[in-house]
Amino acid sequence: MTAGSLCGRQNAVKAVAVLSLLCMAVAALAAEPVAAPAAEAPVFGGWRNLQTEAGYQPAQRNLAFALLPQAATRGDRFAILDREGKRTVCCLQVASESLGVAALREQYHLPQAGVTDLSNGRSPARPYLPHVYAMQRVDELADYGFADVAGAYSDLGGLLLPDAAALDADGSEVRLGEAHYRLQFHRQPLADDDGALDRYTLQLLPTGAPVVVEVPFGTY
Repeated sequence: MTAGSLCGRQNAVKAVAVLSLLCMAVAALAAEPVAAPAAEAPVFGGWRNLQTEAGYQPAQRNLAFALLPQAATRGDRFAILDREGKRTVCCLQVASESLGVAALREQYHLPQAGVTDLSNGRSPARPYLPHVYAMQRVDELADYGFADVAGAYSDLGGLLLPDAAALDADGSEVRLGEAHYRLQFHRQPLADDDGALDRYTLQLLPTGAPVVVEVPFGTY
């Protein structure tokens, strides 16, 4: 056997060995489990029922706006919490692009106090800067009758939840699929008796990090 043929055979053996190693590496990678994409965290936010500023014509009432912790798109739907009725009601549906101060004043003619509410500008430590959207009442909420009892104001605003959320019988837990959230409510008067700040805290059971939603009700 000549030196050239021997060298050729050695190179061929090396090539086969490299090719085998590459095939084994590809097979190992293919066998590794692919992690499933993480499920998106549910969105909890607030909402307010407002009206046009005094003197504006034609006057409009029952204008619903959402205060969300992140951007939304038209058609996104949320249930509202009827705190007195101890239930959720579907739905408020996103009906606008994200609204800034100019749009709230010039397009919707809200009073300045209402604009401040929608930015949660009176909170000493707001949990998030709200993304504000005009909302449309649909489905059951379109003609829903809230409880007419002393001190009830769920029709004026409150907690927004995913549209599939439900409340347990005593109102202390939110159920969303297999997940359960402990729900706590606290109402804090604003300075100078200028309304109140409602704070909702939701904690995924058993040991999830709490999610805080604030809904201001200024006096105007």
